[in-house]
Amino acid sequence: MKTIRRTLAGLVAASLLAFGTTGCIRVWSHSPPEEDVTPGVSATPDLRQALLDSTKVFDRGNFAFTVTGGSEDGVGMMDLAGNTAAVKYVFDLDGHTGTLDLILIDEDMWVRIDYGDELNKAAGIDAWSDKYLLVDQTRVPGLLDTTSEDPDDSDPASATLLFRTATDVRETGTGTYRGTVDLGKAPDSMLVDEATREALGAAVGSIPFEARIDAEGRLVELGISTPAAGEIEAREIKIVYSQFGTATPPRRPTAAQSMRAPEAAYELLTD
Repeated sequence: MKTIRRTLAGLVAASLLAFGTTGCIRVWSHSPPEEDVTPGVSATPDLRQALLDSTKVFDRGNFAFTVTGGSEDGVGMMDLAGNTAAVKYVFDLDGHTGTLDLILIDEDMWVRIDYGDELNKAAGIDAWSDKYLLVDQTRVPGLLDTTSEDPDDSDPASATLLFRTATDVRETGTGTYRGTVDLGKAPDSMLVDEATREALGAAVGSIPFEARIDAEGRLVELGISTPAAGEIEAREIKIVYSQFGTATPPRRPTAAQSMRAPEAAYELLTD
């Protein structure tokens, strides 16, 4: 069951990195963009600034998001005022559909792990696969020890960091933009995992992107196109933002819905 354990640990790590959590949620703060000094490449600063301005919406601290096209699909929400977040991943594991749910409220974190009936039994987690597990975060320090390039970034895709690296930006329509970004400068972005970044090699510094800004100047879509690299196939990965100011925060799981994480769960989370 090593494959299952490592897959789960990778998913949990990616989720926690996306929120930069060490028991609390990051608050995004806008900084002036760094000017691109790459020789021979048009930085198109006005267009890039429009993209950066579109990420100010995350400073308001309440939004939902959906990620598709990556190694796993996910949906989630952030609510900075309530210091809460939630994310659910759906992933394929040896032909079986699994889910990973995370709920973060203040200092508490719950994880729900479900591989499907067959693999739940094989992994020995069927007795609690329907429960939200309250995790002692001191026992999973490796998952929570993150070093973000922008520790105040609440956006799981790290769009601000990506747009700071944007080059060859052009406007393709009303509110739509294309260009390239350096994924290596946004190591916490949930759009790609560390294995993909490493496989991309030098190509990681020039990844095509498309973005859409709504009539209110808010970033509502960001997509990247990663080429095939090694055993990783080419992908069209997109995050869609919605429910600005109206996303419903998660509730604490009830006693019937939850339990303290058993030893087997910590083995999964740390192996």
